[in-house]
Amino acid sequence: MIKQAGAGMPSRGFPRASALVIAIAAAAALALLSGMAGGLVRIGWPLLPERIVSPVALHSALMVCGFFGFGISLERAAALKKPVAFAAPALAACGTVSALALQPALAGGFWLAAALALVAVYAEVLRRTPALYTAIEAAGALSWAGGTLWWLLDRPFSVVVAWWASFLVLTIAGERRELARFVPLSGRARQGYLAVLGVQALALLVLAVPWREHPIAGGFWWASMSLLAAWLLRYDLACRPGMLRLAWSLHTARSLRLGYTWMLLAGAWGAVNALRGMPLDSPGPLHMLLLGFVFSMVFGHAPIVLPALLRRPVSAPGPFAFVPVAMMTLGVALRALGDASGSTGVRAGAGALQALAIVAFALTMIRHLRH
Repeated sequence: MIKQAGAGMPSRGFPRASALVIAIAAAAALALLSGMAGGLVRIGWPLLPERIVSPVALHSALMVCGFFGFGISLERAAALKKPVAFAAPALAACGTVSALALQPALAGGFWLAAALALVAVYAEVLRRTPALYTAIEAAGALSWAGGTLWWLLDRPFSVVVAWWASFLVLTIAGERRELARFVPLSGRARQGYLAVLGVQALALLVLAVPWREHPIAGGFWWASMSLLAAWLLRYDLACRPGMLRLAWSLHTARSLRLGYTWMLLAGAWGAVNALRGMPLDSPGPLHMLLLGFVFSMVFGHAPIVLPALLRRPVSAPGPFAFVPVAMMTLGVALRALGDASGSTGVRAGAGALQALAIVAFALTMIRHLRH
C-alpha cells in the first residue's frame, strides 16, 4: 500500500523555519510565476504587465532550473541534513534572481553551480548508501548540469531542452524506485529498466556532439520516454492492481497513472515527428511531456513531500482535491489539439487552463496543510 502522506518519512524536514529558507522558497515561487507568465505570453496572452513578462525568453530556464531545480535540490538538502547541502537550492535561487534581473549569463552560472552542488549531494548519499535509484537521480542532476552548460555555450535549444527534460524524468524515475525500494523487481524488470535508461543516456550523448546534426538521436530519445512510461505503467507501485488506496494515496495513484500515460503518448508523438524530420523540441510532444507528465508527478507527490518537508500533516482530501489534476489533464489535451492543428486560440485557452490548474493545486495544498 502507498503510505499516507507524511507517514514514515521523519528524516526529511526542516528543524525549523528560517529567514534563509523563506527567502529561497520565495525565489522559487517567483521562478514559477514568471515562467508561467512567460509561457502565457508566448502562446498568445500579451496583456500581462511588461515588468512581469520581460524574461519571456527565459521561460524554460526559469521553470526547469529556477523552480524544479530548486525544489529537487531543496528536498535532497532536507533529507541529507547537512548545512552545505543547502548550497544547491540557494544557488538556484540566486540564478532566479539574476534571470529576473535580465542577466542570463549570470543566471546560467548560478544554475550550473547549483546543478554541480546537487551532483555532490548525490555523491555523498551514494558514499553512505550505494543504491541504483540514487545513481539514477544523480544522473538526472548531471543532465541538469549538462543542459545548463549547453545553454551557456549557445548550443541548439533542442539539445538543451533534451538534457533538461531528462533531468526531470531521471529524477522522477529514480525517486519512484526509491519509494518502492522494499518491493523487489524480477531480473527481467530490472534489465528492462536499465536498458530503457541506457537508450536515453546514449541519445543524450549523441545529441551533445557539436560538430554534426543527429536527427535520429532525437527519435531514440523520444522512444526512450515511451518505453520508460510503459515500464512504469507495468511495474510502478502506483499502477499495481489489487492494492488498497484511500485518501491522498488514491490521489497519488491517479495522478501518476495519468502522468505515465501522457509520457507514453508524448514519446510516441515525438518519435513520429523525428521520422518526419521535425526537431526534438517541437511544441506538441514537448509540452505534453513537461506539463502532462511532469506536473502530474508534482500533483501526485506533493501530498507526500510537502508534509515531510514542512513537518505538518495534511488533512483528508475533500471532494474537489482532484479537480486541479483534472483541469491540467484537460488543458494538456487541448494544448495537444491546438499544437497539432496550429490553432492559436485553442493553445491560448489551454495555456490559461493549465496555469489555473497549477494555482488551484497550490491553493488546495495550502488549504489541507494543518497548522
